[in-house]
Formats: sequence, structure tokens, C-alpha cells
Amino acid sequence: MPIRERPAETQRSEHWLRVAVNDFTDIFNKRIAESFGWTGSDPIRWLSPIKSDKYVEYFDQSFLDKLQVRTSQIANFWPPGGPRWDGLAKTKSGKVILIEAKAHIEEMVDYHSRASSASLTRINNSLEEAKMAFKANADASWESPFYQYANRLAHLYFLAGVEKVDAYLLFVYFVNAPDVPKPASIQQWEGAISLAHKCLGLGEHPFKSRIGNLIFTDEILYNKSQEPKTQCAPASR
Repeated sequence: MPIRERPAETQRSEHWLRVAVNDFTDIFNKRIAESFGWTGSDPIRWLSPIKSDKYVEYFDQSFLDKLQVRTSQIANFWPPGGPRWDGLAKTKSGKVILIEAKAHIEEMVDYHSRASSASLTRINNSLEEAKMAFKANADASWESPFYQYANRLAHLYFLAGVEKVDAYLLFVYFVNAPDVPKPASIQQWEGAISLAHKCLGLGEHPFKSRIGNLIFTDEILYNKSQEPKTQCAPASR
């Protein structure tokens, strides 16, 4: 089964996402709803990374199974070894949310896929298909230097555009994370996001309402001695 087991102790975005999801669920869910402009009447249920599941990360068919998305076409769209999703969630109404988290700004840059030549052809074809669906500038490269960002967009396109799933993609950026070499400010994250969009040739596109950018500023996350302000509901598996 395509899952990625994770160590009990981690750092940077992986650690802070765990803290946000498992210890500050109510606060985090509220920020997510705000980033998409949703009302609070559609509760978010976390599927990963959750403590009771040993913080496993899901990818390929397993992330679809976890979200209860019925499709067997992912293997045709993307070869094995696709994106390892930092987080997965689902709302009561059935919205599925894919999460990519960052705490170190240099992680925004990913120059290329490390797939074999045979797999790379399928990847590049799918990136080009998604790029057209996003109405991106034809001269923009989705293969470098923001390959990881692009392949996340491609998977949103696959779910929402091809399979017609009510899917959303959330990028979470942790401001001033204390365990990274160069903590990033709000303004620095905003600049990095703008640069990524420019390089990918993104403007107005059909998936705009399905992409959220949550620049998370709550310092309570980094204060190990402070208890959560609210009790979180048990994570759903």
C-alpha cells in the first residue's frame, strides 16, 4: 500500500502541521475555512497527519482511498511515487482537502522530477494538460523551478477537473518557525507565492476558488509550554 510511515519526532513544517492538526484543531480549522471563504457550518475532519494513525503520509491510490474518492484513473494520470501529501482532510459536506505545508522558504523551489525517463514522459504530459486547464501562460515552465508546486496543481486538476470531485488544495506556510535556518515573515511568504505564480504563468483560472494560501501566524503553535486554547475533537480516520 502506498503510504509513507513517519518518525515520531520531526521538525519544520512536518512537525508544525502535526501540532496544528492534532493539538490546535479548532484554531487551525477556523483559519482554513477563512482562507477559502467558507462558513463554519461545514466541519473539517482530519484524516492525516493524525496521532492515532502514527502520522502516516498517503500517496498514489492510497490518498484517494483515504479520502473515499472512487477512481481508478490516477495510475494513468501519474506514475507510481506521486506526491506525498502532508495532510488530508474532508468536510462534513464531502469537500476533500489536499494539504502541502512549508516552514522553510527555500523549500518552495524544486527544480525537477526525479522519476525515470519512462515515467517522466507521463508526468510531463499531465503537467502540460493541467497547465492548459489552468489557462497558464504558454511560455511558463511547469517542470522547473517550481515543479513540486506544479504537480500539486496538476493533482487538483485531476480531481476537480477530470474526476469532478469537490476538491481543494491548501498551501500552508508557517511564519517565523523557530526551527528553520531562516524563518520567513508574512511578507516573505507573500513574495514567494507571488513569484511562484508568476513563474508558473498563473492568472485568472477555473480553479482559483479551490486553492487556498494559509500563511499561519499563530505564535501559540511554537510555545510548547502553553496549552491549546480549545479542545480539539477526535480526529476521524
